[in-house]
Amino acid sequence: MKPTYGAVSRYGLIAFASSLDQVGPLARTVRDCALLLSHIVGHDPRDSTSLDWWKPIEVPDAERLDGVKIGVIGEMLQNGIEPGVKSATEAAVATARELGAEISEVSLPSSRHGIAAYYLIAPAEASANLARFDGMRYGMRAEADDLLEHFERTRGEGFGPEVKRRIMLGTFALASGYYDAYYARAQKVRTLIVRDFAAAFESVDLLLSPTSPTTAFRLGERVDDPYAMYTSDICTIPMSLAGLPAISIPCGLAEGLPVGLQLTGPAFSENGLFSAAHALEQAIGFDAIPKTVS
Repeated sequence: MKPTYGAVSRYGLIAFASSLDQVGPLARTVRDCALLLSHIVGHDPRDSTSLDWWKPIEVPDAERLDGVKIGVIGEMLQNGIEPGVKSATEAAVATARELGAEISEVSLPSSRHGIAAYYLIAPAEASANLARFDGMRYGMRAEADDLLEHFERTRGEGFGPEVKRRIMLGTFALASGYYDAYYARAQKVRTLIVRDFAAAFESVDLLLSPTSPTTAFRLGERVDDPYAMYTSDICTIPMSLAGLPAISIPCGLAEGLPVGLQLTGPAFSENGLFSAAHALEQAIGFDAIPKTVS
């Protein structure tokens, strides 16, 4: 469960991308997620983005979706979605309809630019946030004979390849002469994505999509292909850019591997999300979803 941006304090986290960083519960069931979130949600004066007002989190017990308007995001069932993932998602949509939900298709036209916008905004903020890890004040410290070598060895040994890649991307995007062309334009795209969500929620209560365009891939399979790794987030990044709550639940199998179903709601709609996710979870059942996958 990814709650509304600012719902859970980030105090104590290592800052990566300040406008995106969030804390949320991960549990075996929807009810467990709700129980955990109810204990960690709330205002914290040590986090400047923390909200000072919040609705009590309710433990869901709904078994029906009568009257709930669910919009299926058209763009997230098209390009790049594996056939098995699409089939499992469509089966979940049919289940939601059987439970009484009103199903329609909605469009988020700017969401297709979400990956590009995210991988400018997040690395730019990471570049600024991770600059403090120089081995003098924060993080690991490498031994060296002079100050420059100390900085180079500390950051070279302390950061992995992906972190270095993002820092370099972010530093480039924020460089003089490139800020408006890259970072500022990405923020404008982010605004368009927020507007798309606002328009969609004028006609529906919740949005539905796959969580990932593919099933789980093998450990280390995409380490050498950053583009493949980045596009794995195509269905979740727009929600993060908009700061909206979203939850993922298992919805079946494709070629023996689990498929995730994502429900997204407007800001502060956690209780509605938990209720809908719990009803679907109970209807889909756990028997078809193995605890381990070989």
